[in-house]
Amino acid sequence: MAALVLVAALCVTVPARAQPPSVTIQSVTFMGSGCSWSNANYYLSADYKVLTFMLGGMVATTDSGLAGKRKNCQISVGLKYSDGFSYSLATVTGRGFADIACRSTGTYQASYYVSGQTGTASASRTIAGKFTGNYEFTDKVSRVISSNCNNATNLDIDSEVRVDGKKAFMTLDSLDQKFVLQYRLNWTTC
Repeated sequence: MAALVLVAALCVTVPARAQPPSVTIQSVTFMGSGCSWSNANYYLSADYKVLTFMLGGMVATTDSGLAGKRKNCQISVGLKYSDGFSYSLATVTGRGFADIACRSTGTYQASYYVSGQTGTASASRTIAGKFTGNYEFTDKVSRVISSNCNNATNLDIDSEVRVDGKKAFMTLDSLDQKFVLQYRLNWTTC
């Protein structure tokens, strides 16, 4: 199974001209128990608004011992964009599948920081059992952290799924690309 993390850049309440004329990915690194170079892929949409990651292994289950109860993926994305712009993340949408028994929980968490900036922003959701089915939640990140103006720094993302209790299974995992972790990015002029 391959998990899909979709990082979406969406201009919000800024004029179209506020979007950078070009954005490229200069580098990407993956690290963690839920992803590796052998099971990860990424691309940037032609309009620079959507950065998509497909990650394998983002499946947490109580059936796999202590190591199987938590899966994470740390991603560092080196973005290059035109001077006069900065970005920040505003919301995180988590979609996936969970099978959580009574007195058990499943949690997904996403956090990010911009290299060279202080602070980390995060969003998370916990599903308490009994629950079986697809889930989708949209949450604002805990605080706004913007990149410096004219400074194309790395966006660093840590995604995690974990389960606790007697019987639980949770994933950001999908073969049909329906289950995603989506970051909405605000571009601003400076």
